[in-house]
Amino acid sequence: MKHPLFAPALGSLLFTVALSARAADFYVDPASGSAAGDGSAAKPWKTLEEVIAAGLFGSAVKAGDTVHLLTGFHGEMMVSGGSYSPPISVVAGAGQSPKLRRARFSNTSGWLLRGVSVSPSHGGTGTGSITMVEIQTSSSKVTVEDSEVFSVADASGWGATEWLAAHSGVSVRGAESVVRGNKIRNVRFGISADAAKVMIDGNVVENFSADGLRGLGDDQTFQYNLVKNSYLDDSLDSNHDDGFQSWSVGPGGVGTGEVKNMTLRGNVIINSENPAQPLKGTLQGIGCFDGTFVGWVVENNVVITNHWHGISLYGARDSRIVNNTVIDTDDAKPGPPWIMVNDHKNGTPSQNVVVRNNLATDYDVKGTNVTQDHNVTLSGTFAGYFVNPSAPAWDLRLLKTSPAVDQGSTDLAPPLDADKIQRPQGAGIDLGAYEWHDPSVVPTGGTGGGGGAAGGAGGSAGAGASTSGGSGGGGGAGATAGGAGAGAGGSPASGGKGAKDDGGDDGGCGCRVPGSQREPSLHAGLLLSALAFGALRRRRPAK
Repeated sequence: MKHPLFAPALGSLLFTVALSARAADFYVDPASGSAAGDGSAAKPWKTLEEVIAAGLFGSAVKAGDTVHLLTGFHGEMMVSGGSYSPPISVVAGAGQSPKLRRARFSNTSGWLLRGVSVSPSHGGTGTGSITMVEIQTSSSKVTVEDSEVFSVADASGWGATEWLAAHSGVSVRGAESVVRGNKIRNVRFGISADAAKVMIDGNVVENFSADGLRGLGDDQTFQYNLVKNSYLDDSLDSNHDDGFQSWSVGPGGVGTGEVKNMTLRGNVIINSENPAQPLKGTLQGIGCFDGTFVGWVVENNVVITNHWHGISLYGARDSRIVNNTVIDTDDAKPGPPWIMVNDHKNGTPSQNVVVRNNLATDYDVKGTNVTQDHNVTLSGTFAGYFVNPSAPAWDLRLLKTSPAVDQGSTDLAPPLDADKIQRPQGAGIDLGAYEWHDPSVVPTGGTGGGGGAAGGAGGSAGAGASTSGGSGGGGGAGATAGGAGAGAGGSPASGGKGAKDDGGDDGGCGCRVPGSQREPSLHAGLLLSALAFGALRRRRPAK
């Protein structure tokens, strides 16, 4: 009896075995390496910049390989050309602290950069403000994670001039890229994204003088990022600073297009940790003023600011703002911050939007088929609601006795809270970004799906998808509608899309072949092939 599935299965297995057997490890050591080395641990290359200049990526270093960077200054990582699947990994060696002046990916695909420190202050030459990590439009499928990016290590002595001239952090214009787990500080712009299918996940943007986050592309996800400490108010800087900002660009320019299927989940935005911070900025929270914004999910976010705009969407359709917490830092103007759904600037009403289960200091919601329920307006000192709603802690998790406990609706409520705690933990869904829980309850491993943001109107309120589809599945981290992409679009200085001034370190398989970096293991391949063949024979159905 013939088995038509056998040949493809065996072929796939042989390909996997061959690929994993080929994956190699290379080493780069500024202290003891040499351009004449072979990249082995015994004879490492000297700097990453020299490796790139010598054309070793794509020749000696191939898809699936890992380049381990040892402690020291590696110059600039300016990659151009080549498409790699699986990606090439450039990672900090175990216990090592490699440094780069900057990193840029141009006309290339398939890279992982992990565990490095990127700053012009490390060395090299050049003048003027730059974006320190760039994934350009011609590139795709680039991941930058677990790295630090900063203009200078200590900006405590900076004045307005230095903050205006600061370098920007990460700009990703290449689709299907990821920016995850990075620490970005002392910058002009933090992370900007204007490519499709991007993931901006678990980053910290600390001390910035323009926008913390920008998302301008379709199918993006910004989740579990911390943005804090804005510098320079409007009297010192014409840029209207936002924790997160978006706008559309169409045939008629800014505000004439659509930004579709954005997920903003579990982000924490804090104007300033220290009330006495010098040169403190006037930070808008989530400011989206030039729609149309279609199929957006804004859930589990925390905004702590002294401004009117807590969460504002001007021109929204088929979207939802659910289980967010927005508070004022003080009683002074501007403020208190609101959750707002407003008309597009051209006068077109927002439509099919749900505003539900939120805690905020004000609301201004209007439009066609816009539903507003299970929301509470906060005032005063927020006594009795939160663990510690004051600087520098700004802990807005709920007290066990909080009036917000068990008062929410299950309809369109996210399955996890801002700490990735399963909802509900009591008799009902809690209001705001956090679900009160017993200390013995731990976060789940997943973040939920991207929900039904792209599903158009649905449910009784007509916004988002149904309860089951809209709240997302229980998938692992990053299992969102946007896929694993990261984009960072550009600051006005870098000319991003519609730019304006307002408004286990080893990648690859991990296989090692003694005495050779790239020598296929024929015996391993034959052995696994035989095992696969035997397994298929054992599964032969009875005649």
